[in-house]
Amino acid sequence: MSSQPIPVLRSAGAAYSFLYAHWRRFLLAAAPFTLAYAVQLWLTQKALDAPLSGFWLTLDATAMIALTAGSLAFSAMSFRLAVRGEYAGQWGLRLGGDEWRLFVVALLNAALVLIVALLTAMFAFVVFSTIAGGAIEQAGIDPEVAGVDLPTAMSYMSTADWVAAWVVNGIAFLLVAWLVARLSMSFPASFAQQAVRVLSVWTLSEGQAWRILGAMALAALPLMLVQIGLYELVCLALDARPLMTPVTVGDEVMTSGGFARVPEYLRVTGLFSVINLPVMAGLYAQFYKVRSAETA
Repeated sequence: MSSQPIPVLRSAGAAYSFLYAHWRRFLLAAAPFTLAYAVQLWLTQKALDAPLSGFWLTLDATAMIALTAGSLAFSAMSFRLAVRGEYAGQWGLRLGGDEWRLFVVALLNAALVLIVALLTAMFAFVVFSTIAGGAIEQAGIDPEVAGVDLPTAMSYMSTADWVAAWVVNGIAFLLVAWLVARLSMSFPASFAQQAVRVLSVWTLSEGQAWRILGAMALAALPLMLVQIGLYELVCLALDARPLMTPVTVGDEVMTSGGFARVPEYLRVTGLFSVINLPVMAGLYAQFYKVRSAETA
């Protein structure tokens, strides 16, 4: 294992260079996946008017299967090309050992991240409830006697209370992000070694989590901003939001604000997977190459 630190700027540059060098291949390979994704989004909007049934329900299930298989094959094609320089199969797509290993690694990573995310969310919620309860008591109200619920308690929170709450939430978020960064080596390592690798390559990212997060942000944020900006321009031209779906929060159905916009923007970035997935594959591969290189 190399002791060389991951270069943030150079890693992001390598990811974009990888995309540029093979963009024609990615454009062809992403066509089935993107078509299935577009059909799924269209059916989601159609279901807002009336529940899907008959032919439309069958089409929805078919699109979901095609989307899952297509995204898996496209992601594996990107990693195979980035890590091993291989381009095999029709448009580089196939369903074999690499794809199944990627599926297993993604499941294991998701399980680990989900467990940590749930634990940190529970901790953050307990702290937030304690802060809100303290604000009620400082107002001279007994929450048990008054029967005050959390939304009401939040209205009594001071600026300092909100700052403390956001600091706790920020720490919880950074902990999850740190874990995502530490697990990033598992994807390219599984392709390089052609075996499922998760915790066995944990040491490759040791001491590099914040550099990895910095490179990920540097590579991903410009893409997201451009893609969301293009979508907002389309929304202005159409005077409509074609990818918006209502979001239920408690007793309210929201069609604007953060709760509705975040899922909407995630759908937008999904449409641009032909760009986003190769960039991240190239970035992760660069991490692995730097950290797995033999030292002289």
